[in-house]
Amino acid sequence: MDAATAPVRRFRCLRHGLLLASCCALLPALAAVQPGAAGERQRLLGLLVGVDTPPAAAVAAARRSRAQAQTAGDDGLQALAYSVECRSLLRQGDMAGADTACAEARRLATSEDALAWFAANRATAALTVERGEPLAALPALAEAHAAAVRSGSDLAVAAALSSIGSAAQFAGANADAVDFYSRALSLTARISAHGLGLQVANNLGVMLLESGDAAGAREMFRAAIAAAARMPGRPDAPSARRGLALAEVEAGGSGDAAERLRRMLAAPGPQETPLQLAEALLFVARAEFHLGRLPAAEAAARDAAERLQALRPVRAVPAQALLVDILVSAGRPDEALQLADRLVRELPEGVRGRVELLEGRERALAARGRYQEAYRAALDARHARDQQSMARASRTLAFMQARTTAQEMAGLRAAREHASEDAQRERVVRDLVLALLAVTLAGSLALWSVARARRRLATEVERRRGIDALGKLTGGVAHDFNNLMTIVQQAMGLLRRDAAVRGSPQALELVAEAEDAARVGGDITRQLLAFARSQPMRPEVFELAPYLEAQRPLFEHALGATMRLVLEVNDRRCQVRVDPAQLSAALIHLLTNARDAMDGQGEVRLREASADNTGRNRRWPELAPGAYATLSVIDTGRGMSPEMSRQATLPFFTTKSTDVGIGLGLSTAYGFARQSRGHLQIESTPAAGTMVTLVLPVV
Repeated sequence: MDAATAPVRRFRCLRHGLLLASCCALLPALAAVQPGAAGERQRLLGLLVGVDTPPAAAVAAARRSRAQAQTAGDDGLQALAYSVECRSLLRQGDMAGADTACAEARRLATSEDALAWFAANRATAALTVERGEPLAALPALAEAHAAAVRSGSDLAVAAALSSIGSAAQFAGANADAVDFYSRALSLTARISAHGLGLQVANNLGVMLLESGDAAGAREMFRAAIAAAARMPGRPDAPSARRGLALAEVEAGGSGDAAERLRRMLAAPGPQETPLQLAEALLFVARAEFHLGRLPAAEAAARDAAERLQALRPVRAVPAQALLVDILVSAGRPDEALQLADRLVRELPEGVRGRVELLEGRERALAARGRYQEAYRAALDARHARDQQSMARASRTLAFMQARTTAQEMAGLRAAREHASEDAQRERVVRDLVLALLAVTLAGSLALWSVARARRRLATEVERRRGIDALGKLTGGVAHDFNNLMTIVQQAMGLLRRDAAVRGSPQALELVAEAEDAARVGGDITRQLLAFARSQPMRPEVFELAPYLEAQRPLFEHALGATMRLVLEVNDRRCQVRVDPAQLSAALIHLLTNARDAMDGQGEVRLREASADNTGRNRRWPELAPGAYATLSVIDTGRGMSPEMSRQATLPFFTTKSTDVGIGLGLSTAYGFARQSRGHLQIESTPAAGTMVTLVLPVV
């Protein structure tokens, strides 16, 4: 052994000895884990969160496991089996049996057994949500999520996140539902939990379909079908296939999709429950109504409403509201009005679906020519929507608190993982010191650099959380403000038809002023929605260089005759997939800000370039690795301080006087960039100018 290789060999021997000692220390723990009990818990966990086992078979399996656990005196395993039984009976529509099983699960589960505690609380929350009380389910869901994190099971964590998303969806808090569903989908993809991924993607598709995003729903249903194809036995996933057919119809497809819906309904799968088949009938009714086949739509809607009323009355309201719209379209407003009046009397204030019924009643009255009553019905609908808005605000706060708790739990889990990694790194460094003293200094410098980078990243994460929370709140306010503007425009339209108003020039002038104000309010609403990332996008694939040349006259007009635009194109074949109109609007906002910063005099540069966001070149950690295009607007104006730069993307923040701008330009451009899966970066120095860069993914 020569002097040069001796330290290295000694280090290798030490490392191998440590590994051998660790393995020996783990042998007693491995021997203590009996494959029977551990395997049975994993099997029950799969039955609890999966959809590939028919409910009756899951109930039978749970009862067999419960009997064995009772003989062995294992209360935790009994609680887990009761939770599986509760969930399976709920899928079958047996609420009383599910109640009994869930009560037994809660009685036997303890917080010390994290997996059993997770299962019992999740089953309790599912029953509460099915009774139409999603907010009341939040404490149990929070307990389930915390227990899932403690258990160390990624499958349990994904199931808990999915359940919170389901409660948010049922409560109408769609933004929060998307957030929780997206986290669950990401985790199921990482651990290959395709059964749960199928369920989450299907739920998300239904929510997007109900909110009018047929294209997004189509992608989610395709993801659900793909997840089913990766599962053992390759289940047919009928709910996802029906959702895909309806999404294709509502996205502009032909009647073939409606025929596929009927064929699937005529031959249901062995795992489908009566509730799923009743909701499938509602899908058929929506497809037929969209295609203008009113008799078939009416028959399917009536059948769906009757079945849902018998199974889950709270889920029958969408079918009843659809039936009112079908009757109005079929030229039977009296019948629609009679049905809407009865349902509105029966439904309590604030129940989900009441606003849609009131709007259907308004349309029925307008079809009968009873415009004054229609206007009063519109006011009733507005009042109900205002009540929903206040309720939605409280729901949003509740789910924001749940999301914060989930983030804290994820942070604690990540902290434990980082602590373990740091401990291992410290052991390696300590062992390497024995071999080579110089490594100590390099390791210390590396750790200091990592800590500083972590602090910077933590600060940036907190800032983005604040912006995201403000975006959600802004989106909710903008939606409600848009609803108010719609009511104003409808009211002005009704007033224009009034004979007394038409005969009064002064009244007509007031109506015109009110309509102009509503249009201005609509413009502000669109800018707020852009910041909140709720603005509808129509993305197209195009090359940036021809686009910039074609838009140059528009950009020069925005700068004005006293300023000069310098266009710098560095990659003439770069392609992006964004909404070209929204991109033009964002660039005009940035150019206008540059013009104002330079007092309308001088030269502004618009620079296009390519950027690599992978490996050591990764400049934007918040973006996915890959190739990006950058569009930078560079001025030599007044510039901003670092504090002003951090706040510049917030709505209504401005350094200008109120007669020059209202502070929505940068926030609109920021919202467009984030909605396009990109980023907006501000680099500014006081008295030296500003560079604002749009970062967009390339095709």
